[in-house]
Amino acid sequence: MAVAAGLPVLLAIVLRVSAVFLYVSLAAGFLLLQFLGDDAGVTAGAFVRGPNVPMITQFILLFLPVVLTFLFMRRSLPGTKLLLHIVPLIAISLAGVVITLPLLASPLQQQIFATQYGNVLKNSQDIAIGIASVLTLLLMWATYRHKEPKKGKK
Repeated sequence: MAVAAGLPVLLAIVLRVSAVFLYVSLAAGFLLLQFLGDDAGVTAGAFVRGPNVPMITQFILLFLPVVLTFLFMRRSLPGTKLLLHIVPLIAISLAGVVITLPLLASPLQQQIFATQYGNVLKNSQDIAIGIASVLTLLLMWATYRHKEPKKGKK
């Protein structure tokens, strides 16, 4: 779980991708999962045989927007603003883990939830998503202001 939560933070820092873009990508993936997940799993199951095809399809729907954001938006964050994005990135990564846990196979879910940290994650899903949302909004409002052109200069 630590690797799953830490990898997006590390990639975002190394590739200098804005936390706001990653949050929107995770939200888009979650919406794709909610509205297309079952149909995509059935469709993929018609072409590929295997017990985990629906689960893998759901993971792809959830994380494809995030992966594409890492590819297309790299170096979109100035180095001077990187420190402001670290705490929201951590919260977004934890929200991603929380969203991912219900997609896992039932025995694996039970194994994770049986641990001390897994039980904490299970009981704080709404808090993790709420904190990630609020921190991302605060970051967006604080750092992305529209600058009006100066008048009188020719």
